[in-house]
Amino acid sequence: MREKVVFSLEKLPLYLADLLALENIQEAVILSTCNRSELYCDVDDAEKALNWFCRQHQLTRDELQPFLYVYQEQAAVEHMMHVACGIDSMVLGESQILGQMKNAFSESCAAGVVGPLFNRLFQQIFAVAKEVRTNTSIGACPVSVASAAVGLAKQITPDLNTVLVVGAGDTVDLLLRYLKAQNPKRIMIVNRSIENAEMLAKKHAIESMDFSALHEALAVADIVISATGSALPIINKSMMQSVMSQRQDAAITMLDIAVPRDVDVTVGEIASVRLYCIDDLKSIIQHNLRGREHAAEKAREVILQKTLDFMTWQKSLDLVAVTIKAYRSQVEDLCQAELSKATKQLQRGDDPLQVMSLFAYSFMNKLLHTPSVQLRQAGVEGRFDILQLAQQLFAIPQSESELL
Repeated sequence: MREKVVFSLEKLPLYLADLLALENIQEAVILSTCNRSELYCDVDDAEKALNWFCRQHQLTRDELQPFLYVYQEQAAVEHMMHVACGIDSMVLGESQILGQMKNAFSESCAAGVVGPLFNRLFQQIFAVAKEVRTNTSIGACPVSVASAAVGLAKQITPDLNTVLVVGAGDTVDLLLRYLKAQNPKRIMIVNRSIENAEMLAKKHAIESMDFSALHEALAVADIVISATGSALPIINKSMMQSVMSQRQDAAITMLDIAVPRDVDVTVGEIASVRLYCIDDLKSIIQHNLRGREHAAEKAREVILQKTLDFMTWQKSLDLVAVTIKAYRSQVEDLCQAELSKATKQLQRGDDPLQVMSLFAYSFMNKLLHTPSVQLRQAGVEGRFDILQLAQQLFAIPQSESELL
């Protein structure tokens, strides 16, 4: 099911535009990685977002329901911070998710679907992630899907001989760092974009091959690790059957850490193929993560406090909006009352200049009456903080407020 619910990076602008056009969602960010697909949105009705989510992948609500989770208000903010800090990842504390979240946010900014609320929220999230990584040991002894894949490969085949890596993204870059440390005899990289493959090949001093040479590379590799962004499998059963006939059925280990899968699941039915997917890495990852639990607890404490801080800020915005609205209503009522008087005076033939002068004087007095009373009372009580606040609120020049 996870593989069926993927938002491809290339189509993110289309998804975001569709969200705003059809669902009346104010702001939105879509995060889709190898282990999650999440929609963050400012919407008046969560059902709108859920229905849209199901519709994009042509799945019924009943099909998706067992796997759906919905967080709102404080719970949503806290969850997003957990995600950015790697607390909610299969690899506890992994750092790659933060970069993925930043990319998702950038895509939404470029698509024009980020406003003041999400701008403030995501800046807070990124700051929290940095603080957690700096002030806790959650990032110590790096454990990632990439390192776990290399660990599993080493466990299955202690003497790494010829390794084929398929893909050229950030995960593969990280993967090659761990792989090079194991000193295999030969590493090949194949990718649809030969330019990207050559760039990584040069960086890590390995061989790069054109995607058209995939069949040839599979024929000589002992271990294959695949992590592309393809929406469909790039290695199928018929291809591998042809490859295995060339290999004279010599065993091959294939680690598919892509979501959706790069290697069709039926490839595992071939006798001499040992096929593993991302879920097979969990036991290795869990074994290496025991030392991070204490750090994770500290991170959760930081996240909770920062979540509460953000919610307080959001509520303050609501209070400010309500206060401004109420004050405007008061001023409008005063203005209408004085305007009504002035209109009657003009209708009975009073001098217009005198009517306008009286209107301005009376409106000014009524507008300033309550603030003046409150300021005098604050002065009597020695509450100079209120007087200084009034100076800021009314933008009183320094030369006119030296006594404050």
